[in-house]
Amino acid sequence: MKNRHVLFLWVVILSCTMTSSLHAQDENAARKLLDKASAAFEAENYEQCIQLLQSSIQKDTNFTDPYITLFQVYSKLKQTQKAIDIFEKAIVKDSVNCIPYILKYANALSSLGEYKKAFNVLNNYESKAPPYQLQNIKDLITICQFAILHPADSFVKVTNVGDSINTSDAEYFPTVTVQDSLLLFMRRDSYKREDFLFSTFSANGFTYAKTLSDTLNFANKKGAPSLSSDLNTLYYAAEYNDIGYGRYDIYKVSKIGNGWSAPLNLGRNINSDFWESAPSISPDGQALFFSSNKPGGIGGIDIYVSYRNKNGIWGKAFNLGPNINTTGDDQTPFIHADNRTLYFASNGWPGYGGTDLFVSYKKVDGKWSKPTNLGYPINTFDNEGSIAIASNGSEGYIASDRIDSRGGLDIYKVVLPENVRANRTYYFNGFITDAITHKAIPGLVRLADPKDSTKFMMVNVDSSGSFVLSIPEFDSLGIQVNSPQHEYASSLLSKESLVQLGGTTQYFNLKPIQNKFTKDFKNVFFEVNAAQLTRASFVELDALVNYLENSANATILIEGHTDNTGTEMANIILSEKRANAIAQYLISKGIVKESIATKGLGAGKPIADNNTQAGRAQNRRTSFTITLP
Repeated sequence: MKNRHVLFLWVVILSCTMTSSLHAQDENAARKLLDKASAAFEAENYEQCIQLLQSSIQKDTNFTDPYITLFQVYSKLKQTQKAIDIFEKAIVKDSVNCIPYILKYANALSSLGEYKKAFNVLNNYESKAPPYQLQNIKDLITICQFAILHPADSFVKVTNVGDSINTSDAEYFPTVTVQDSLLLFMRRDSYKREDFLFSTFSANGFTYAKTLSDTLNFANKKGAPSLSSDLNTLYYAAEYNDIGYGRYDIYKVSKIGNGWSAPLNLGRNINSDFWESAPSISPDGQALFFSSNKPGGIGGIDIYVSYRNKNGIWGKAFNLGPNINTTGDDQTPFIHADNRTLYFASNGWPGYGGTDLFVSYKKVDGKWSKPTNLGYPINTFDNEGSIAIASNGSEGYIASDRIDSRGGLDIYKVVLPENVRANRTYYFNGFITDAITHKAIPGLVRLADPKDSTKFMMVNVDSSGSFVLSIPEFDSLGIQVNSPQHEYASSLLSKESLVQLGGTTQYFNLKPIQNKFTKDFKNVFFEVNAAQLTRASFVELDALVNYLENSANATILIEGHTDNTGTEMANIILSEKRANAIAQYLISKGIVKESIATKGLGAGKPIADNNTQAGRAQNRRTSFTITLP
């Protein structure tokens, strides 16, 4: 009996020894496979690396090193869900060995939009983390908190624009024209050459992208195109050693025949000895937004703007200030066709991870509103570089590297949440002509918002008389047209009229100035039975101000008129007060008081029958007579 017990004990010992020996052999084999996988990884043979790691795991399922290595390989290849799945298996087997990789695991969760899960992981892990990771953990917790408070909008759509635009190369820096007729973007090949490409919009979608003329694409280092409203001037950034000041400067070229003019550096008021890029020309061509890292800014890269003066020269650029710029990098501005909505990229404002896209709106006082994040999934845990918004204000184009990318960065179409949209904008082609000779003449076209009388768009028209004007869909909009030695034109348009103007061609036939002429105000309005001007009146009155400013020594007589209701004395007093109200407005705008005279005529000078309501409405008016020396 005793011999049997001894035999059994030796069997157990032998079995344990054999099992231990086999486990040691499996672990040794697993380590050898791990070493081979590491060599394959160094050689960038990722497919072989993954196969070897999977074999290593099969050899020893309790050996966590190949799990962790496979997690890192999948992360590098942006196979994020596979990375998460394999790491979660590893942490179950050996939570201690996985501690240094928890932060990377939380990053992976965040990159898939699982911010709440990442937040919970980090909260449990923070006390165990090595000191060198603590700041990164705190930063990621802040990001997760923002994302949890600002969840994805189910209305938002992000769609790859397809093979007519995207290739295995990188496509980025999209921009659209105010007519939505053209998409411009950059493509970088494997040799790091950057080229301008374009695609036109058709009923069937985008046409196959083509490169712009070789004369424009001859330089390797260029990018960030922005096209003027009339499609004749292209602004972009480039590194031209022979005509540049810094590493990158901003240039413009003009359309000539089938090609483009030689690049023109925009000069020291815009460019510096440092880096300037990402120009965005306003729809009226009067403002140029761009990014720069020159000293004296708020952060590393800031957004600046330069305004064109009356002589067409760009003024000294100034920083947009802390309402836009942060201590981080703020860049790639895009001014929408409504000329009031600015989109840009920043890593300084709160967001979902790296660089996010934001929007800011220009206020009545000319300042910019606090930026609003465009939200998830337009912004993600990765970097979003730039955005261009279509004229409808609700759709845009971004460059991003996502699961369905053809290779690296691709162009995607996005549908914006309602709270970050621009105004829907239309456009029309305009011509200014002399009403007598019918020849084209130069001029100045302004748009104004009757609600607050702000002028937010101004187009200088050259001697061709031709211009393109983008018109935001407001409830009403004022248009002023002035030309030297000609009478001005002014219109107040309703929302319905704006929609009807879209895509049309409009002619503004201005009468040459005579030594003396009289006109009725068409869009000057007063409160009922009062002499208080409504804001809608400022559109036409400002056009008159502009005319008087450019007509030296002109005098003006302003006359007020009423219908025949009420007493004669009351009508004369009211008409005089209304004429005076107009005079005071002109004086407030800088017109010399001594050049203005007023008269109240009451009902004494009717132009229609006072026996009808329509006739009386015509008689309630104000007019002016201008006399030139």
